Amino acid sequence: MNILLTTYFYLPHVGGVSTYVDVLKQELERLGHRVDIFAHHPDMQSYYMPNNGRRLEKAIVKDRIYEQVYGYYEREMKHVDPWIRWRDIERYAFEAAAAAFGLQHYDLIHTQDIVSTRALWRVKPKGTPLIATIHGCLATEFIHSGEVTGKDTLPWKYAAAEEFYGAVSSNLTITPTRWLKKQSMTEFGVPGNHLKVIPYGLDIDSFRRRADQPTTLQAPAGKTVLICPARLVHVKGHKHLLDALAMLKEVRKDWVCWLVGDGPLKEELMEQSRRQGLEPFVQFLGDRSDVPALLKQANIFVLPSLQDNLPFSIMEAQLSAKAVVVSDAGGIPEMVSHGKTGVIFPSGNSGQLFKSLKRLLSDDHLRLRLGEQARRWAEKQWSKETLMQKTLEAYGSVQTQANR
Repeated sequence: MNILLTTYFYLPHVGGVSTYVDVLKQELERLGHRVDIFAHHPDMQSYYMPNNGRRLEKAIVKDRIYEQVYGYYEREMKHVDPWIRWRDIERYAFEAAAAAFGLQHYDLIHTQDIVSTRALWRVKPKGTPLIATIHGCLATEFIHSGEVTGKDTLPWKYAAAEEFYGAVSSNLTITPTRWLKKQSMTEFGVPGNHLKVIPYGLDIDSFRRRADQPTTLQAPAGKTVLICPARLVHVKGHKHLLDALAMLKEVRKDWVCWLVGDGPLKEELMEQSRRQGLEPFVQFLGDRSDVPALLKQANIFVLPSLQDNLPFSIMEAQLSAKAVVVSDAGGIPEMVSHGKTGVIFPSGNSGQLFKSLKRLLSDDHLRLRLGEQARRWAEKQWSKETLMQKTLEAYGSVQTQANR
């Protein structure tokens, strides 16, 4: 088959969508399929297909669309928030670019977010099946970040409509967790029979080879290493982690915490760390390409998310046989059995996070047992073979629908 994988967001990036697309492309090509990728370029000023070098400057399509859409809003719906206008213009520009690249020769299109799903559904050839994977819930992330101020606002109604139409504008939509499926059904009214749960998978052998690669950072002698690989954004909950670490340093000082990742909250979090006297304990490492090797050196993995779906970082920590301390946000409880393969604490509760970390720092046997049990479970649960088997079954089902 000729398959198009597409996302509105830029590729490559540090995050789950990029990892998922990489695994899919690699495995589909290994099975003999031809795969193209269509996405924003990392500069966000152009659209491109990284595998064949095709590129289109964004301004060429967006400027004309901006004039028409913004003009329409000014004439007919002047009350509409500029944020909504911007999102409409972005989606229209993306679908125009996709049409310009040409969609006629693909046997199947697999979108990776609600924006690209709605966009491609509108411009693809009528008989081409489209399957979507939704990797999270943007509408509720907007609430968490403050971008949308409440569910009684017009921006929320727009974001909720985006979630609905982004999920139903396909022949079938995949959610990686039961939580996201339920959220789509109960919060946004998506029919349950349109949604299929297929958890992520990893190339475990490749991950282990990367874990064995040398790294420039070495764990300090005599210290227990905590590691949190996550973008520095509000929804990942770093503020609550720093609050917990401020409590932890008052009772013991034989640890360090590596914060791996970058993002818009970096300066704010660094200032919080300074204010709480955490500079000797907390290191901001920025984006790193050697996370598997860093995980190998670490002792405890922590992820304090306020909302999350099925984080690849937890999967990687489990495969590294690390004790994981994670919040109960979103789909995370589907990944960890409390007290058996990790420790779960209430999202946003710094006090409980502190107690969980303190307990694992005090009990080497428990820490090692949780890590080993997590590794055994992860090796069965997160294989790329299981992911591909279920994904190819989904591909087959939508092709059958399209051929009726």
